[in-house]
Amino acid sequence: MLICATCAVERDEPTPEVCPICSDERQYVPEDGQKWLTLDGLAQEGQQTLVKENEPGLIAIQTQPRVGIGQTTQLVATREGSLLWDPVGYVDDNAVEAVLERGPVLAIAASHPHMFGVQVEWSHRLGGVPVLVADADRRWLGRNDPNIEYWSGSQTIAEGLTLHQTGGTSRAARWSTGLQERPAEELY
Repeated sequence: MLICATCAVERDEPTPEVCPICSDERQYVPEDGQKWLTLDGLAQEGQQTLVKENEPGLIAIQTQPRVGIGQTTQLVATREGSLLWDPVGYVDDNAVEAVLERGPVLAIAASHPHMFGVQVEWSHRLGGVPVLVADADRRWLGRNDPNIEYWSGSQTIAEGLTLHQTGGTSRAARWSTGLQERPAEELY
Protein backbone atom coordinates (compact mmCIF):
# COMPACT_ATOMS: atom_id res chain seq x y z
CA MET A 1 0.00 0.00 0.00
CA LEU A 2 1.30 3.44 -0.96
CA ILE A 3 0.09 6.90 0.11
CA CYS A 4 -0.03 9.94 -2.17
CA ALA A 5 2.27 12.59 -0.71
CA THR A 6 -0.05 15.38 -1.89
CA CYS A 7 -3.52 14.23 -0.80
CA ALA A 8 -2.51 11.35 1.57
CA VAL A 9 -5.04 8.91 0.07
CA GLU A 10 -3.94 5.28 0.15
CA ARG A 11 -3.57 3.26 -3.06
CA ASP A 12 -3.31 -0.42 -3.87
CA GLU A 13 -0.13 -1.43 -5.64
CA PRO A 14 0.71 -1.17 -8.44
CA THR A 15 -0.05 2.50 -8.14
CA PRO A 16 -0.94 4.71 -11.08
CA GLU A 17 1.72 7.00 -12.52
CA VAL A 18 -0.24 9.99 -11.16
CA CYS A 19 -2.77 10.02 -8.32
CA PRO A 20 -6.26 10.25 -9.87
CA ILE A 21 -7.52 12.48 -7.05
CA CYS A 22 -4.62 14.93 -7.43
CA SER A 23 -4.86 15.00 -11.23
CA ASP A 24 -8.52 16.10 -10.98
CA GLU A 25 -9.07 19.80 -11.74
CA ARG A 26 -10.10 20.47 -8.10
CA GLN A 27 -6.77 19.26 -6.71
CA TYR A 28 -3.20 19.40 -8.07
CA VAL A 29 -0.08 17.39 -8.81
CA PRO A 30 3.04 19.24 -7.57
CA GLU A 31 5.30 20.80 -10.19
CA ASP A 32 8.10 18.43 -9.15
CA GLY A 33 5.86 15.43 -9.87
CA GLN A 34 4.06 12.63 -8.10
CA LYS A 35 5.56 11.22 -4.90
CA TRP A 36 4.43 8.17 -2.94
CA LEU A 37 4.89 7.45 0.77
CA THR A 38 4.61 4.38 3.02
CA LEU A 39 3.46 4.12 6.62
CA ASP A 40 6.77 2.51 7.59
CA GLY A 41 8.74 5.27 5.87
CA LEU A 42 6.71 7.95 7.63
CA ALA A 43 7.21 6.24 11.00
CA GLN A 44 10.97 6.02 10.42
CA GLU A 45 11.02 9.76 9.67
CA GLY A 46 9.39 10.46 13.07
CA GLN A 47 5.79 10.94 11.92
CA GLN A 48 3.29 10.94 14.78
CA THR A 49 -0.33 11.63 15.58
CA LEU A 50 -1.57 14.22 18.02
CA VAL A 51 -4.89 13.70 19.83
CA LYS A 52 -6.86 16.51 21.43
CA GLU A 53 -10.30 16.61 23.00
CA ASN A 54 -12.17 19.54 21.42
CA GLU A 55 -15.19 19.04 23.66
CA PRO A 56 -16.87 16.07 25.34
CA GLY A 57 -17.53 13.53 22.61
CA LEU A 58 -15.46 15.25 19.90
CA ILE A 59 -11.80 14.28 19.56
CA ALA A 60 -9.40 15.79 16.99
CA ILE A 61 -6.56 13.73 15.50
CA GLN A 62 -3.82 15.41 13.47
CA THR A 63 -0.46 14.36 12.07
CA GLN A 64 2.84 15.99 12.97
CA PRO A 65 4.25 16.98 10.58
CA ARG A 66 1.19 17.13 8.36
CA VAL A 67 0.66 14.39 5.79
CA GLY A 68 -0.92 15.35 2.46
CA ILE A 69 -3.42 18.16 2.77
CA GLY A 70 -3.23 17.96 6.55
CA GLN A 71 -6.86 17.43 7.44
CA THR A 72 -7.96 16.87 11.01
CA THR A 73 -9.80 13.64 11.78
CA GLN A 74 -12.77 14.02 14.08
CA LEU A 75 -13.79 11.15 16.33
CA VAL A 76 -17.48 11.81 16.94
CA ALA A 77 -18.75 9.89 19.98
CA THR A 78 -22.28 8.85 20.81
CA ARG A 79 -23.56 6.58 23.57
CA GLU A 80 -23.59 3.67 21.07
CA GLY A 81 -20.09 4.19 19.65
CA SER A 82 -18.08 6.52 17.44
CA LEU A 83 -17.61 7.67 13.87
CA LEU A 84 -14.07 8.33 12.62
CA TRP A 85 -14.64 11.24 10.21
CA ASP A 86 -12.10 12.38 7.56
CA PRO A 87 -9.29 9.97 8.48
CA VAL A 88 -5.79 11.41 8.25
CA GLY A 89 -3.13 9.90 6.00
CA TYR A 90 -1.20 8.24 8.81
CA VAL A 91 -2.08 5.97 11.73
CA ASP A 92 0.05 4.88 14.68
CA ASP A 93 -0.41 3.04 17.98
CA ASN A 94 -0.96 6.33 19.86
CA ALA A 95 -3.97 7.24 17.71
CA VAL A 96 -5.44 3.72 17.76
CA GLU A 97 -5.16 3.56 21.55
CA ALA A 98 -6.71 7.02 21.99
CA VAL A 99 -9.62 6.11 19.71
CA LEU A 100 -10.32 2.69 21.25
CA GLU A 101 -10.16 3.94 24.84
CA ARG A 102 -13.25 6.03 24.04
CA GLY A 103 -15.30 2.96 23.12
CA PRO A 104 -16.19 1.06 19.97
CA VAL A 105 -15.83 2.64 16.54
CA LEU A 106 -18.97 1.98 14.50
CA ALA A 107 -17.75 3.32 11.14
CA ILE A 108 -15.18 5.35 9.23
CA ALA A 109 -16.32 7.90 6.62
CA ALA A 110 -15.05 10.95 4.74
CA SER A 111 -16.57 14.24 3.64
CA HIS A 112 -14.84 14.17 0.21
CA PRO A 113 -12.72 11.65 -1.73
CA HIS A 114 -9.56 13.71 -1.12
CA MET A 115 -10.24 13.21 2.60
CA PHE A 116 -10.20 9.37 2.44
CA GLY A 117 -6.70 9.33 3.97
CA VAL A 118 -5.62 5.82 4.94
CA GLN A 119 -9.18 4.81 5.80
CA VAL A 120 -8.69 1.10 5.08
CA GLU A 121 -5.55 1.03 7.22
CA TRP A 122 -7.48 2.72 10.03
CA SER A 123 -10.18 0.07 9.64
CA HIS A 124 -7.67 -2.77 9.94
CA ARG A 125 -5.97 -1.21 12.98
CA LEU A 126 -9.35 -0.67 14.67
CA GLY A 127 -10.43 -4.30 14.22
CA GLY A 128 -12.22 -4.30 10.86
CA VAL A 129 -14.53 -1.31 11.30
CA PRO A 130 -16.77 -0.66 8.25
CA VAL A 131 -15.45 2.02 5.88
CA LEU A 132 -18.51 3.81 4.48
CA VAL A 133 -17.94 5.19 0.97
CA ALA A 134 -20.70 7.06 -0.85
CA ASP A 135 -21.69 5.09 -3.92
CA ALA A 136 -21.05 8.19 -6.06
CA ASP A 137 -17.40 8.16 -4.89
CA ARG A 138 -16.57 4.58 -6.00
CA ARG A 139 -14.34 5.79 -8.83
CA TRP A 140 -12.13 7.72 -6.40
CA LEU A 141 -11.48 4.76 -4.13
CA GLY A 142 -7.77 3.94 -4.18
CA ARG A 143 -7.73 0.77 -2.11
CA ASN A 144 -10.27 -2.03 -2.21
CA ASP A 145 -11.07 -4.02 0.89
CA PRO A 146 -13.86 -6.27 2.25
CA ASN A 147 -14.50 -3.68 5.03
CA ILE A 148 -15.72 -1.10 2.49
CA GLU A 149 -19.49 -0.62 2.38
CA TYR A 150 -21.19 1.63 -0.18
CA TRP A 151 -24.14 3.85 0.69
CA SER A 152 -26.26 6.60 -0.84
CA GLY A 153 -28.84 9.08 0.37
CA SER A 154 -28.56 8.95 4.16
CA GLN A 155 -26.87 6.45 6.44
CA THR A 156 -27.55 6.32 10.16
CA ILE A 157 -24.47 5.41 12.20
CA ALA A 158 -26.04 5.67 15.66
CA GLU A 159 -28.91 7.51 17.30
CA GLY A 160 -28.25 11.19 16.62
CA LEU A 161 -25.45 10.58 14.09
CA THR A 162 -26.29 10.37 10.39
CA LEU A 163 -24.35 10.72 7.14
CA HIS A 164 -25.97 12.63 4.28
CA GLN A 165 -25.03 12.63 0.63
CA THR A 166 -25.02 16.24 -0.48
CA GLY A 167 -24.20 17.75 -3.89
CA GLY A 168 -21.16 16.75 -5.95
CA THR A 169 -18.49 14.95 -3.97
CA SER A 170 -19.47 16.41 -0.59
CA ARG A 171 -20.84 14.39 2.31
CA ALA A 172 -22.02 15.70 5.68
CA ALA A 173 -22.31 14.08 9.08
CA ARG A 174 -25.09 15.35 11.31
CA TRP A 175 -24.43 14.91 15.01
CA SER A 176 -27.51 15.87 16.98
CA THR A 177 -26.86 14.63 20.48
CA GLY A 178 -23.22 13.81 21.15
CA LEU A 179 -22.63 12.71 24.71
CA GLN A 180 -24.74 15.59 25.99
CA GLU A 181 -28.10 16.82 24.73
CA ARG A 182 -27.55 19.83 22.48
CA PRO A 183 -28.56 21.26 19.10
CA ALA A 184 -27.42 19.47 15.94
CA GLU A 185 -24.02 20.21 14.40
CA GLU A 186 -22.92 19.66 10.84
CA LEU A 187 -19.46 18.20 10.31
CA TYR A 188 -18.00 18.63 6.84
